Amino acid sequence: MHKYQIATIVFCLLLVSCSSGDGEGTPPTPPIEQPEAATLIFPYENETCHEGHILSDLESEVTFEWDAATHTDSYVLHIKNLNTGNTQSKSTTATSQTEKLQRNTPYAWHVESIADGADETALSTTWKFYNAGAGKESYAPFPAEVVNPKTGANLDSSSNILTLSWQGSDPDNDLMEYDVYFDTVNPPAHFEDTVTSNSLNVSISPGNGTIYFWRIVSRDTENNTSQSEVFQFRVN
Repeated sequence: MHKYQIATIVFCLLLVSCSSGDGEGTPPTPPIEQPEAATLIFPYENETCHEGHILSDLESEVTFEWDAATHTDSYVLHIKNLNTGNTQSKSTTATSQTEKLQRNTPYAWHVESIADGADETALSTTWKFYNAGAGKESYAPFPAEVVNPKTGANLDSSSNILTLSWQGSDPDNDLMEYDVYFDTVNPPAHFEDTVTSNSLNVSISPGNGTIYFWRIVSRDTENNTSQSEVFQFRVN
């Protein structure tokens, strides 16, 4: 065998050896950690917020605070005006954010945790509070929240009776009763006065796809009232 042929064979063997290796190469990209939910600190749940910078009889600035969440690069603070249903959102990399709010107004808020490159976000619990008003000593209840049936639900029912249920709360802890509005038109007509429980049985017509609308008016011992949004569901 010629020297040229021997050299060629040795070179090829070296190439095979180098290319086969021991499996080492570019390490796989580690998975991106999904963010965890933040823990809310302030404003406190179901209380009246007297802190903040008063701008006028109608507005004040409130500083929202929460604990840092694991695997999180930034946050979105969501604040919902419970009287109007409007939500304002603000992105931040900090764990606090100051926002201008209407006074003598109920709000709900939560924080969304975001990790760069992650395909999911994490939501904190939602807290409600009243932003204090000038000279106010008694505040209206928070608007009632739906429990069942959930708004937008499609119900398959063979019964002519359905139980509406809701959740009420009040910053002064003097919630007394509810008025229930229930109808097949929107806005729903008045249905039942002075309900002292958080549920009420209503008559429905199953099997025809009827859409029902309902809302709750909450009343406290000082005769302060609040009105929920209109909830709706379909009965098939």
